[in-house]
Order: sequence, then C-alpha cells, then structure tokens
Amino acid sequence: MYMVVMGNVLVSLDEAHDKLLRRLAARRGGKKGDLSNVVAEGLDELARSDAKEASREQLFALMRKGFDLGLKGKKVYESRDEIYD
Repeated sequence: MYMVVMGNVLVSLDEAHDKLLRRLAARRGGKKGDLSNVVAEGLDELARSDAKEASREQLFALMRKGFDLGLKGKKVYESRDEIYD
C-alpha cells in the first residue's frame, strides 16, 4: 500500500472563474474533491501544452541551425529539373 501526500494551495479567483470552476466540478458529479480534480486536470493539460511548446521550440532551434548532410557546400544538382531527367 502507498501513502499519498497532499498539499494545500490557496487560490484567489474572480467571480467568473469561481463559477466556472464550480460548474465544471458539478458536471463531474459534485462530490467531495471534484474542485481539486478539475484544477489538477487543468494543471496536467497545461503541463502537456508547455512540454509540447518546449519541444517545438527545440525543434525549430535545431532546424535554424541546420543539418550537416556531408556535402561540404557542394550542390547535388543545379536545378530541380535535373532530378527528373
């Protein structure tokens, strides 16, 4: 058996976001802990989105740097038409 350690966080929301959070929790059944579950799901989604963005930025940085194809500046062909000959 394992023990789950829970932390407490005090969050202040404006009225519109408070109503939204409570409405989302109510749609999940309105049971004890549903507010926390909605917030946890939102944080998980934000973390996934952040990880995707970080990966995207890393990929674009790599693309900007370029790839060494071993051609040492030589052209493989002069024009695209040569490819189809």
